[in-house]
Amino acid sequence: MSVLRSTGLIAAPSATVGAALRHTRTAEVGLTALGVSGHAATRPAALLVPGDEIVFHTRIARLPAELTTRIVRADAEVMSSVLVSGPLPQLRHESVLAEVGPRTLLTDSVHWKTPFGPLGRLADITVVRRFVLDVLAARIAGVRELAESWATRPIVVGTAIVHNGRLLAQRRRYPAPDAGRWELPGGRVEPGEDEPAAVVRECQEELAVEVRPTGRVGTDVPLSNGMLLRIHTAELVDPAATPEAVEHHEVRWVAADELAGLNWLDADRVLVHSLRNLLNGDYL
Repeated sequence: MSVLRSTGLIAAPSATVGAALRHTRTAEVGLTALGVSGHAATRPAALLVPGDEIVFHTRIARLPAELTTRIVRADAEVMSSVLVSGPLPQLRHESVLAEVGPRTLLTDSVHWKTPFGPLGRLADITVVRRFVLDVLAARIAGVRELAESWATRPIVVGTAIVHNGRLLAQRRRYPAPDAGRWELPGGRVEPGEDEPAAVVRECQEELAVEVRPTGRVGTDVPLSNGMLLRIHTAELVDPAATPEAVEHHEVRWVAADELAGLNWLDADRVLVHSLRNLLNGDYL
């Protein structure tokens, strides 16, 4: 098994870098300078989720090659994909994120197995390794550009309140295009306010309960209004408190296996896999 790694420091939080890694732009246009093109085969959503597939078209040693990979993990710590079809017997791509102060260290690695025995190993040494290193360098540059452009955006906090193994969701009353759809409670971080304080305030205003922020989940989500959605986890300060639908049509406690069945707002839907993992205790 051949392995190559490349690293880069990015001036953005890991949740923002994770969002840039998930963005279809990274697959579709980030590597065009190297003659690599790609498109999401599963659906055209801006952020990829586990199960989505990407088809890459390129040339290696002047020979056309097409590879299809499937996303298997996408969060603020790791994004990984595996080969579904292509000229290689095995291929795995993994991006690992680690916060270093205000910046994020991205370690991008590719693991692959070359076909055709000794001839394949010769091609591996003379052609494939240089190509992979160039692709990794271009990918990191593309992720850096996208993440750093988002890092200064105003933040909207969402709150994943977990109680007795269930997640609180609320159904919107307005505006008309969003009425009836589900979302996490939250709102914009006000000037001079930090994110945990915004979480507490928004839950008091929208649910009439006091919550205690406990961490973060998932990647950021770039919004069409130029802001960035960031999800915090929280618990009820009083476990016996009953959240109220102060501003929304209704609130509901939702189990992990019910999440996919709700008609979520688009920004929240791309986080359903992370919310399911949160409830199942797989990883945060």
